[in-house]
Amino acid sequence: MLAIAAILPAAHAAAPMARSQAPGFYRLMVGDLEVTALLDANDPWPEAIDELFPSLTVEHKASLRRRTQAQPSNDFSTIAFLVNTGKKLILIDAGGRGSAAGYGQLFDNLKAAGYAPEQVDDIYITHMHPDHVFGLADGKQRSFPNAVVHADAHELPQWQAAAAKGNKTAQAIVAKLAPYISAQRYQAFDGDTRFSPELKAVARYGHTEGHSFYVIESRGQRMHFWGDFVVNDKVQFELPEAVPPGEKDAAQGIALRNREFAAAARSDELIAGAHLAFPGIGRLRSLGLNYIWVPVDYAAIAPATTTP
Repeated sequence: MLAIAAILPAAHAAAPMARSQAPGFYRLMVGDLEVTALLDANDPWPEAIDELFPSLTVEHKASLRRRTQAQPSNDFSTIAFLVNTGKKLILIDAGGRGSAAGYGQLFDNLKAAGYAPEQVDDIYITHMHPDHVFGLADGKQRSFPNAVVHADAHELPQWQAAAAKGNKTAQAIVAKLAPYISAQRYQAFDGDTRFSPELKAVARYGHTEGHSFYVIESRGQRMHFWGDFVVNDKVQFELPEAVPPGEKDAAQGIALRNREFAAAARSDELIAGAHLAFPGIGRLRSLGLNYIWVPVDYAAIAPATTTP
């Protein structure tokens, strides 16, 4: 027995826990377009489902928690999406660096994904809430020095008007756009707009006055970027009438959700949501009177092929 014990390897001390995740990016192809989801923040917000959907009754909230397994603190992702067309590098939303604790991871994740802020050609803003635009600038310096920022013509004026009345959040939003405006690198568009064969904007006002979807398409495949149209995949697909805080026109938002959910389920096209569970990409499946979210699977990307 002593001889056997002598040849056994010595026990090692317990390994320390790493307590960190892999870099927050996820990549897939839509036809010939490379799409990369970039995590900007992943924090427990709000403190309870009661705060996220205050209009629901106590009984309805309790029922939702049981059916959807929504946790007391919601794991709230904020995601921007990078689209490489092969000719241009396009960023959809810019994250919320500085808007709250935990925001600003977009820049490290962009680097981990193999890109740099200087490479971004165009930034398309779904709407100008702080968690979507605060990453645009650091003080008076443009975070994406070579990019042109695009947004619906109805979006910025509402924040400029509020800023002029002394609203501090609105003033901060306007300040983030200012370096691009002064450099003549800001362009507004009006409603549904086709920018290229691969990209178009679709007016989906309601969450804010100029809230926009973006749609990319290539080789018959499409992906829809929904911004804040949906902020919780566990609740709102089952209950489209659940109104999140900050929605400018609740009735219009509910009507749009009912219409868009039905269309998305029929088309089976990819959806990308800024606040859905990371990577925020998936499809909708109809259950009759409501819907469920079917997230994309983690999968390898086939190497590019060339024709000799």
